[in-house]
Amino acid sequence: MNEKIRNRYINLANPLVSIIIPTFNRRNFLPIAINSMVHQTYSNIEILVVNDFGDPVEDIVDQFHDSRIKLFNHESNCGLGSARNTALKNMNGDFWCLNDDDDFYYAEAIEFRLGLIKRFSANIVYTHVLKSIMERFKADNDQEYYQITHKESYWHSDFHKDLILVQNISPCDGVFVSTKCLDTVRKPLFREDLSTSEDWDAWVQLSRKYNFYQSSIIDCEATWRNDGSQMTGTRTGFTDNLPMLYKEWREYATNKEWVIENQNNSLRARNLNPADFGL
Repeated sequence: MNEKIRNRYINLANPLVSIIIPTFNRRNFLPIAINSMVHQTYSNIEILVVNDFGDPVEDIVDQFHDSRIKLFNHESNCGLGSARNTALKNMNGDFWCLNDDDDFYYAEAIEFRLGLIKRFSANIVYTHVLKSIMERFKADNDQEYYQITHKESYWHSDFHKDLILVQNISPCDGVFVSTKCLDTVRKPLFREDLSTSEDWDAWVQLSRKYNFYQSSIIDCEATWRNDGSQMTGTRTGFTDNLPMLYKEWREYATNKEWVIENQNNSLRARNLNPADFGL
């Protein structure tokens, strides 16, 4: 990415924001995610939809007749980390954020987050996310459909450079990042060998260089379906990945006994012995 483009937001009141939407076989939800973006109160955005070798979505994108939407198609199923990296490589924004294909932003979300960036003079901010619980029903014609049955607050934690080494602090949809940050962290940012937690790992990498500033305001919703069909639920391996991530991050926890003990306790809670993994 051109360095002049990357730095332009510093002197502009109207920075370009890149919104990354990976998708895989969720045609029924994707229009809702895209619709929430094209109707943002802040209009200087680009929407990068990355189809990770799922069902074709060209017709869904075309129905919006919006030149701000850019579609990228993977020729094989590479995973969520790879889809997000594809978007990062092709985006032009001064800031970027994530939105899973079955989630959506409120209309003021981007405008609000830019306001937080200016208020805190920050490189990274995050907001709260509402969890929308959906259940699957069957109509009279035996056609199945999903319906929201209730909503609740998603998990969130105050930012702390040690705490984030133990647990994630926010669902991916709430985090908003200055593109300049990509110059100082690992490339590609999202690990492509992880079946889960690639967003958490990315936040850990960014947290070594930058503070995250939090707002308790809810500005987006993430759907949750108990049948495992939401973005994270279709993937397995969180427990398998956790020892690997803790081992990788242990270098950041040198002489931080609180972090080490809580990492190990987290493994024990999943019936894993830290010593079996060299921890």
